[in-house]
Amino acid sequence: MAKNFSDKAFEALQARIINGGLRPSTPLDVHRIASELEMSVTPVRDALKRLEAAGLVEVIPRSGTFVRHYTIQDLIRGYELVEALDGMAGYLLAERVSAGVVDAAELEGELSPLVDEMEENLAQEQARKWGELDAHFHQIIFDMSENTFIASSYYSVRNQMKSVLSFVSPIHVDRMNSVREHRAIIAAIVAGDSERARKICQDHRGLIRQILKKLLLQA
Repeated sequence: MAKNFSDKAFEALQARIINGGLRPSTPLDVHRIASELEMSVTPVRDALKRLEAAGLVEVIPRSGTFVRHYTIQDLIRGYELVEALDGMAGYLLAERVSAGVVDAAELEGELSPLVDEMEENLAQEQARKWGELDAHFHQIIFDMSENTFIASSYYSVRNQMKSVLSFVSPIHVDRMNSVREHRAIIAAIVAGDSERARKICQDHRGLIRQILKKLLLQA
């Protein structure tokens, strides 16, 4: 039963941090959180330890526990990791297509409709929907790469940076150009061209990294 409460606390706090409900450097009081979640402090403490291990929370000696604050350099380095992981995920999935493990037509049938829908949601007021479709597109590639280390590393760094990076993408991204890049990614992967898939996936993330660097360094 205690484990269930710990999971509940972890999931609730993780969601609030990732979605921006708890901003960087926000203090996390165990007793207040336990009261809000209607549970004892023990599962909350356990949840905070797990969040610290996940990189979402930091403990500052003699000060307390806080939502982790990432520096500009932290964010840029995090996105450098995303770029590398994305390239390898694309490479591995194209390799699986080439080996006949993944059916190219079925994969294209899963990815192309997402990109079609992205193209239908290019307007500024549709940016959130566009971003959700973009995230789903890349999630499929990571999940189907069949490398749990790569996928878990991607989800970990994405969660760590998500609340801070929400202002970067897709609002400041050239969404039409990004749609073209997504179609090029699909073409390379379904053709089983691993090296081309790796390069296009990395270049695609590289453009966003440059936008990120420009915006963060201006902040």
